[in-house]
Amino acid sequence: MKKSLLLGMAIALPLTISTQTKSFEFPEKPPFGEFSANVQYVSNYIWRGEEQTTEIAIQGGFDWGATLVDNYIDVYVGTWMANLNSGGSGSELDYYGGISGAIPGLEDLLSYDAGLLYYDYPGAPSGTKGKEFLEYYASVGIALPADIGLSYYYGFSPTGFSQNYDYTYHNVSAEAPIPGTPFTLYGGIGFTDSDTADSTTGYGFTDYKVGASTEAFGLGWGLEYTTTTDYAGTGVDKDTTAGGDHIVGYVNASF
Repeated sequence: MKKSLLLGMAIALPLTISTQTKSFEFPEKPPFGEFSANVQYVSNYIWRGEEQTTEIAIQGGFDWGATLVDNYIDVYVGTWMANLNSGGSGSELDYYGGISGAIPGLEDLLSYDAGLLYYDYPGAPSGTKGKEFLEYYASVGIALPADIGLSYYYGFSPTGFSQNYDYTYHNVSAEAPIPGTPFTLYGGIGFTDSDTADSTTGYGFTDYKVGASTEAFGLGWGLEYTTTTDYAGTGVDKDTTAGGDHIVGYVNASF
């Protein structure tokens, strides 16, 4: 009897242990903050009025963000990448981090964003001037009635792209939904300058953008027109290389 009882316990023990043991699983989200991702397909990559490709580009990035003070202070870091073929740079890989939130006392009207943005260009030919650069940026957003939004962006880099020293960029943008439709109109004007701006460099010009966007089938869709004035001072504005007139279509998704 005693021997049979011990034998029964010996058989049951492994079964009891196996039912209580769980396999390892990765957590669904970090213990603090949240991860997100985005991907975009564009017919041509235009950056601040300048053409970075002459063909289709695929872009995407990953972000981590966390709230430190509800409504007022969020922190974030992220990375973003795009393929290039302009100037033989290979690709663009950006790293950034900063803080954002609403301005106390004006929560429903003003928001802010400030941080550091490092542009890297893996695959750039050796022997060329350093293309990579660090930009300090800050922006302010204004929420107006009828869901109209205005924003001002300021960026500064001591070195600038390809050593265009003391590079600065100012941009004023706006967006507004079209009443009774699923579309949003947006546009902006940007001003680029640097210590090396002259009649040949192109780094002293104005860029313009106007477009429309919407959402359908779980994706974002858009079409925009960009152009420049005073680009290199040689009539390049009417060309389709570097500055000039461009029509760009895109589709994107966020996760």
